Amino acid sequence: MKRSIKFRAFREEDHVLLNKWRNDEDIQHLVGRYFRYVSLEMEREWVKKVMLDNTVNIYLAICLNDESEQIIGYTSLNDINYHDRTAITGGLVIGEKSQRDANIIIDFYLMLYDYAFNQLNMNRLYGYCLESHKSTIRMACMMGHVVEGVSRQAIFKNGDYQDLINLAILKEDYQKLQNAGGYEFKEIIKRLTKIKKEGYLKKHF
Repeated sequence: MKRSIKFRAFREEDHVLLNKWRNDEDIQHLVGRYFRYVSLEMEREWVKKVMLDNTVNIYLAICLNDESEQIIGYTSLNDINYHDRTAITGGLVIGEKSQRDANIIIDFYLMLYDYAFNQLNMNRLYGYCLESHKSTIRMACMMGHVVEGVSRQAIFKNGDYQDLINLAILKEDYQKLQNAGGYEFKEIIKRLTKIKKEGYLKKHF
């Protein structure tokens, strides 16, 4: 099945768009870190650095899977531990706002899981999300992540201390859903509907 997007390694010229998105206050309002302005020169050097060192932190450009191969966002796997088989998911940043649709989000998670679990042989992916960003939490849970806890007042952002929701998915969670047909579109939407009704502090698979 052809995906709507594909991953590729960063290229040096990507720093221009990445810098535009990093300095977009609407985008940065949603991510779990404080906002700071980054110069184009600093962005270029950062991109060059991650291009040359992708062992512990892997950054991936997200592109449309068509002739244009337009870059629309990026993601990452961070603090990769090859002994314990764990990695932090850097989340999904779709910089091109016109491309924020359900098919791309679903394809992103499925591709990330396949890469992390089947190619890198990770056993556990985990990450953190602002408690106020409920749509992202619901989407992660919809795709198999489980809420494992809350880090209270862990981030100072937008003028206030905010809680972080701790999310994780195990390889066995992913395989269980996959083997049961849980990643068929109708099953994903059914799970999302249940999460919206019952809340995300439950397992839904």
